[in-house]
Amino acid sequence: MNHPNAKSPRGINIGVFAYNFPHKKTQDFLFHLKALGFNVQLVIAADPVKLKIPPPSVRTKIRHRALLHPAEIAKSLGFKYRVVPHNSQDAVSLLKEYQIDLGVIAGARILKRHIIEAVPLGIINFHPGLIPEARGLDAVLWSIYRDIPLGVTAHLIDERIDAGRILIKRKIPIYQDDSIYDLTERVYEFQLEILEEAIEKAVRNEGVPIAGDGGSYNRKMSPDIEQRTIEMVTDYVARHADKA
Repeated sequence: MNHPNAKSPRGINIGVFAYNFPHKKTQDFLFHLKALGFNVQLVIAADPVKLKIPPPSVRTKIRHRALLHPAEIAKSLGFKYRVVPHNSQDAVSLLKEYQIDLGVIAGARILKRHIIEAVPLGIINFHPGLIPEARGLDAVLWSIYRDIPLGVTAHLIDERIDAGRILIKRKIPIYQDDSIYDLTERVYEFQLEILEEAIEKAVRNEGVPIAGDGGSYNRKMSPDIEQRTIEMVTDYVARHADKA
């Protein structure tokens, strides 16, 4: 995981793991990386795959529109764009061909060890919850259900799920009139807010390793617990809202 000291965060070659379909996080991360002046050498875009996870029984997120296809975004920003499965040998070859120093996940499923090891400085994931307190799926809902703080974590991944080396953990502010949509959107926006700092910390080889197996891992919420959690939002906000 060492890297030549001569390179600054803006000088390294960044590879972005993204989805090959219109996707809010993919779109926003590509625009932010460009605006922040990072050197994105490659976007590795994966086609959609059918998941075995059932859809949520309640809606917790804003429905976004006017999303651009990431291929169009990459072309307009001057980023190389390649469509291959993220865990394929083709992806490894591309990472080597473009001499990618650091990976940033803007949309991906679980990445395998051989992909992680192909990137010298590692691959940063941005998780919509505090790690290890809210590892796994439905992080926002599980945080509310268990009455733990909402927040985001930037971490360099390893082969464990939502583990590795923590670069940043940050709680989000909560306001008295927040709805579930405010909470989920703010958790998302804080991932963008810590993007620059996370890359800089990764380049400086900072961060705190997560010991052991990373702690308990949240599975998909059942419909009855989802509904119960939504009913808890008002009380959760009242307890955790900033008092200023």
